[in-house]
Order: sequence, then structure tokens, then C-alpha cells
Amino acid sequence: MAGQNKIRVEICGSRYVVSSTESVEYVKRLTKIIEEKVKKILDSSPSVTINDAYFLSLLSYVDLYEKSEQNADHIRGQLTEYLEDSTKAKLQLDELRRENEKLKREISILRQNIGRDH
Repeated sequence: MAGQNKIRVEICGSRYVVSSTESVEYVKRLTKIIEEKVKKILDSSPSVTINDAYFLSLLSYVDLYEKSEQNADHIRGQLTEYLEDSTKAKLQLDELRRENEKLKREISILRQNIGRDH
């Protein structure tokens, strides 16, 4: 497991130290995304405070997170259904192969019997 990195970042003039096991580049990339979102919200209205912008950014990202989790749960459910269907299909295929082998043996026996009768 990687050690904790102490990463100095700045968002809209405020400085922070982030402790993370993620790489410095990754944390700085996230910081840049947050700063762009906050600046966009600040630019949208002169009455928006920095705290409002942080809150609205946070709300937006939590919404995206929740929707992503719901989508992931839906995909997991679909995968489970597909795996169950695949398992059923494999069992049916095995059963049909056994039946096919049984019929081949019966045909072979019948051919042998016909050959003896003639």
C-alpha cells in the first residue's frame, strides 16, 4: 500500500493541504476540476459567494456520484441476470449434447440391427 502524500493545492485563492494515498498529479487534477466548477458558478451570478459556489459544486458532484452508483447497481443487476441466463444456457447445451450422444448411439444400434436383418 502506498504511503500518505501531503499535497499542497489551491482553489480560487484558498490554500489547502490534502493527505492522500493518491498520486500528486491525480489530486491536483481533481483540484483543477473543482476550481473550474467553482469559478463557473461564481461567474454565473454576482450574488453568489465563494461558500455558495463550493456548496453548489459539492451538491453537483454528490448528485453525479449518486447517479453513477445507481447506474453501477443497475449494470451489476444486468450482469447477474446475464450470468444466470448464460449458466442456464450452458446447462441446456450440456443436456442437449447428452441427448444427441444418446440418439447417435441409438441410431448406431438400429443400423447394426438393420444390417443383421438383411
